[in-house]
Amino acid sequence: MRNLILLLFFTFTLSLHAQRTDFVEIDFKKADAIAMRYQGEELKSLPVLALRLTAQLHTDVERFRAIYYWITHNVRGDYHMTSQNEYKRKKFKDHPKKLQQWNHEFTKEVFTKLREEKTTLCTGYAYLVKELANLVGLECEIVHGYGTMNVMKLNNLDIPNHSWNVVKLNGTWYLCDATWSSGTIDMSNYRFTFSFDDTFFLTEPSEFAKNHKPLDEKWSLLIPSVVTNK
Repeated sequence: MRNLILLLFFTFTLSLHAQRTDFVEIDFKKADAIAMRYQGEELKSLPVLALRLTAQLHTDVERFRAIYYWITHNVRGDYHMTSQNEYKRKKFKDHPKKLQQWNHEFTKEVFTKLREEKTTLCTGYAYLVKELANLVGLECEIVHGYGTMNVMKLNNLDIPNHSWNVVKLNGTWYLCDATWSSGTIDMSNYRFTFSFDDTFFLTEPSEFAKNHKPLDEKWSLLIPSVVTNK
C-alpha cells in the first residue's frame, strides 16, 4: 500500500509541471494563422466566433491556442477601467456590501465595453477566454487573486487585483494570462499597444507563481493533493 501511495504521489507531482513544452510536437502556426484571418471580428456572437476559430483544427491545444491568440490580438487593455477598479476596491475594502453593489454595476460596464469596443481589464479577458473555450467543449475556469510584475511585492498585496485562467488539456490543467499576453500600456499617455507575450501561455506553474497568487491555492497547480490510506 505504501508503494502505491508513493506511486500515486509521484504521478500527481509529475502532472503539476504542466507547461507549454508538453506540446512541443504541436506547431501552432496554423492556429495562429486562423486567428489572424479573423482579425477585427466582432464579439456580437461568441458561438459563431468560436466555431470560425476552431473548426479547422484537430487538437484541443490548437483550438485553445487559436482562441487565446485571437483574444490577445483583438482585445485592448483599458487603463482607466483598471485604475477605477483598483481605486474602488481599496475604497470599499472594509465595506463588503458597498463593494458588492459597486462591483455589480461595474461588471455591466465591463461587459458592455468588451462587447461593443473590445476593450477591457483582466476580468474581461479571463471571461472571454473561458466563454470561448467552453463553447468548443474545453474545460476552462477563471482564477481570481493577486498579480504584479514586481515579484518582490506579490506577497505584500492585500487586495485581490487580477484574474487569469486555467484550462484542461489532455486531462491536465494549465495556466495562462491573456491580459499580460496581449500587450502593454504606455503610462505617459495611457495608450495600449498590442505586443504578444507568449510566456504567459501554458506557463510552467513555478514560473507563473512568481507573479501570480490565486485566492484558491489549488489553482497555483503547485500543491499536491493529500493522499490518504483508507
